[in-house]
Amino acid sequence: MRLITRAALAAATLSALFTAATAALAAAPDTAVVQMKEVIVTGSRVPEFALRAPAAVSVLHREAFANSREINLADALGQVPGVLAQSRAGGQDVRITIRGYGARGSGERSNVGNIRGIRVMTDGIPVTEPDGRTSLDLIDLGTTDHIEVVRSNASVLYGNASGGVVNLRTNLSFDQPFAAYTEHAGSFGYHREQGVAGFAMGRARGTFTLFNSTFEGWRAHSRSLATSAGLRLAVPLDEGTTLGLLVDATSNLNLYPGGLTPEQYDADPSQANSKFVTNNERRRNRVGRLAATLDRTGTGGQALSSALWVEPKMLQRSERGKYKEFNRYNVGGSSVWSQEFKLASGATARTTVGGDEAFQDGAIQFTTLGAGGSKTNTITDNKREGANSAGVFAQQSFSSGPWTMQAAVRYDNLWYLAQDNFDSTFTSTKRFTRITPKGTVSYALASHTIYAALGGGVESPAFNEIDPPTTVTANTSFNPFLEPMISTTYEAGMRGHCQGGWTYDAALYWIDVKNDIIPYSDGKYFFTAGQSRRRGAELGLDWQPLAGLSLGGTVTASQNEYVNYSRTIANGASANEVFDGNDIAGLPALSFGGRASYRCPGGVTTAIALNGNGKYFADDKNSINVISHGVLDATVAYDHAIPQGSLRVFVAGNNLLDKKYPASAFINPLYSSGQPQVFEPGLPVNFNAGVTLRWK
Repeated sequence: MRLITRAALAAATLSALFTAATAALAAAPDTAVVQMKEVIVTGSRVPEFALRAPAAVSVLHREAFANSREINLADALGQVPGVLAQSRAGGQDVRITIRGYGARGSGERSNVGNIRGIRVMTDGIPVTEPDGRTSLDLIDLGTTDHIEVVRSNASVLYGNASGGVVNLRTNLSFDQPFAAYTEHAGSFGYHREQGVAGFAMGRARGTFTLFNSTFEGWRAHSRSLATSAGLRLAVPLDEGTTLGLLVDATSNLNLYPGGLTPEQYDADPSQANSKFVTNNERRRNRVGRLAATLDRTGTGGQALSSALWVEPKMLQRSERGKYKEFNRYNVGGSSVWSQEFKLASGATARTTVGGDEAFQDGAIQFTTLGAGGSKTNTITDNKREGANSAGVFAQQSFSSGPWTMQAAVRYDNLWYLAQDNFDSTFTSTKRFTRITPKGTVSYALASHTIYAALGGGVESPAFNEIDPPTTVTANTSFNPFLEPMISTTYEAGMRGHCQGGWTYDAALYWIDVKNDIIPYSDGKYFFTAGQSRRRGAELGLDWQPLAGLSLGGTVTASQNEYVNYSRTIANGASANEVFDGNDIAGLPALSFGGRASYRCPGGVTTAIALNGNGKYFADDKNSINVISHGVLDATVAYDHAIPQGSLRVFVAGNNLLDKKYPASAFINPLYSSGQPQVFEPGLPVNFNAGVTLRWK
């Protein structure tokens, strides 16, 4: 394998895939084929059919996660190929990676619920902050109609932190006004109340949502609370123009039980880390958001999509022996214009240009901790942190017959500012700039698409990852050892429908990464690995052999390794550690899922699902083994029409075999008495139920 160059291997793989698949599919008859739903996705920032997108794209419809707790994204993303979604303590926070992007988002810091490396949006408005972090405060599965997951590197279109895209969409295409109420209840003090009103004003459509969620938790000190309200409004201004309005407000509280040593995990996985309890480590966030969108489709194939948003935040947490307060605001906007051209030859070309900018600024104040993790009057830090992310891109596509080719390029400029309010002369700035290219080619048959892509990616370290280690004596707020993470992705894939009710989604990828951002000292500091590599294969299958019966499964097999990585700073002291050839921490080589459901006459649906992953290592040394596991879930649901509405009831059991397993792990943890405090145990067997009444 080492004798074959990356380019040659990629070319050989793509050539073999295209030759074999084109010949086989061209010879197959196009009759009696179950057609794919005409789902429109926006991962390319220009709406297109999911079947034809030249990238690895998954679309999850509401029925895939409606019978879940709907408390976090892991309840929805558990069976998407290439995606690893881990619920950290059973509450709101999750650890999500896509093809290895985001693997570092787990450590002792209480904000490890933040996702790195992945762009998360709701109705096209980014939840991801300018520095690439994503806090999930504004995520609500209860009102989500479908989720678009772009598993391909999307840096050329979205910029920083775009190893993948997760876009949650609300349905604003209903015919009649409606009202709905949902009540959930389950094990470990879980309950959720949600009301939704769908209203119409002429041709305008809107929804208003209010929900409250409480999870007392299985582990000690793992309570999770959330209250949220949201408004979505779409107003047609004329036949081709729609004005959108998005308003969100949320308040939540999360207590953290911390990681356990292997000995503690074996003795009592429900216990909490004593330090986390003593310091009452927690996070309380209050976040608002106001956004407006304008989408216009003009004559002659023109389209324009623009957005503006503002997001104020008040964040409080007890973390690492300090009480921390953040008062921030995030403002930004984006605009994308495209023009389609019909060529004399019968071919079609589309030119797309766009840009986006987001700025976040605010004050931060740290104090010492009082009893029970309370705030004191002893201020240890008082500073300002600001980040500005700006980028422009251009994309040109050309389609002729079954062939489509795209070429795109983007320029990103990310700027950080840190100012010490104790000493106004102490101001640090850091700038990251990068030009990122990407090219794709796809071949379309009646119910199949084959595609290949070669593209770059860029990801800057998040603001809370650039703290300088204690060994740095220079007067700076920024870690001089950190550089932007640069990646090159080779990808090929196929998706489509076959005779007999089969749907498939297959992809191969090879990702070379320079300056991979790695946490150490329990995530207190970060370092960059010289080179790392991720190679993988993804497969998703769905089959409907009989009316009412659905079978499906996903599997992702990958090899994730450090190619060139030595670290001379560890745990605040000088060291000489070499990790060449080791597995990348936090990434299993295998993840899998299987599901089966049957809708009986009379409206009863039964379903069973299995999700799990192979073992992986929690540290760069590959000395901390996180065991493999599989979790079995089952659901029974009943749908019934009532006068002027519908009734839906479900009962779900999770981890029915009561497997003891680590749901997540701290990456590169510290050691206590020779034992790493690393494991976050998964929930034991638990049940939840829900009822939804909907009136027209």
